[in-house]
Amino acid sequence: MRLMAKATLIAGVVCAAPALCADLPTKKPAPVPIPEPAIPSTWRFELTAYGWASSLAGNVGIRQLPTLPYYFSFGKVLEHLDGVFMGAATASNGTFIGGLDLVWARVSGDYTFEDPASRLFGVQASLKISEATATGFGGVRIPVGAPNLELYGILGARYFYTGASLTLAHPLVGFQPSVSRDKDWIDPVAGFVARYRIDPKWFINSEADIGGLSDSATGQVLAAVGYNWTSNIATTLGYRVLYAYERQDTGGNRIFRYQQWMYGPFVGLKFGF
Repeated sequence: MRLMAKATLIAGVVCAAPALCADLPTKKPAPVPIPEPAIPSTWRFELTAYGWASSLAGNVGIRQLPTLPYYFSFGKVLEHLDGVFMGAATASNGTFIGGLDLVWARVSGDYTFEDPASRLFGVQASLKISEATATGFGGVRIPVGAPNLELYGILGARYFYTGASLTLAHPLVGFQPSVSRDKDWIDPVAGFVARYRIDPKWFINSEADIGGLSDSATGQVLAAVGYNWTSNIATTLGYRVLYAYERQDTGGNRIFRYQQWMYGPFVGLKFGF
């Protein structure tokens, strides 16, 4: 009986040992970190190269010479065009938007003063105009009910550079035979940008702004219809009008007077990513 009791006791201890050991604290390996999935960026960037079949109309005056009006139809612009560059870039995430637009051009031609009250009436002159504009803006989306419409209110600035030179074909007493003037200025602007998706392929873009200071003013409006050939490439066709005005007077002397309209259709090639 004693032998059986001892055997039973030993067997019970042996059987209970694993359970006792299981309750003892042990050092466990650190859990393997679960990789977090990469959250795709909501920002979309677009680069656009475009050609603007613009006509030019305005007037320019330099120093003591009378203001000379001019007009270039698009056909004349091509005849007198010395160089041009146009491009734009935008970034948006559905809530915020930012953009930059660049235009540079140079035209030249011969003109005749046509004001009978001017001493230069009938005198021919050679006019050369080099100009550049750079418009930068940022904005926030305005909540509207249409699900396919993105409407942004924007604030920004437009930089202008104009270099104009006039050379008289027949110099007159009291007038310099050739005068030139370079001028640049910046106008604040405010407006809106709108994008409307007709369907996955077709869309409409529009933009308008206005601004200026005490001796300057600017404004533009454009609208375009676009087609998405792929998820990254699109083309647009639209119409654009850009206005600029600047006057500089010093001590009663009119040093620089400039006013110009640029208007016409444009076509663009857009790459988005």
